[in-house]
Amino acid sequence: MNPGIGINWGMTVCGCFSALLIPMPFIFYFFGKKIRAKSKFAPAPDLEQDKKRMDEEAGGTVGQTDEEHAEAPTMGMGSSDESTSEKKSIPS
Repeated sequence: MNPGIGINWGMTVCGCFSALLIPMPFIFYFFGKKIRAKSKFAPAPDLEQDKKRMDEEAGGTVGQTDEEHAEAPTMGMGSSDESTSEKKSIPS
């Protein structure tokens, strides 16, 4: 600290600054999603997941069963026929 203000006032300034920052974790916890949504720089995968979840709840995959959804081909992993043939168990 500045030698002119002394130890007492220097520590008071540090304490007051620390006390002002106490609510910041709570602010980020409650308003973090809104802050990230407005940011151009912060990646927000949780917002994308929420958007996909809302689309699915609205009827994006209503006609599709769980088996069809699980067997959907993935990008770069070959066709779904290859992946399902590997999943078939051999009777013993």
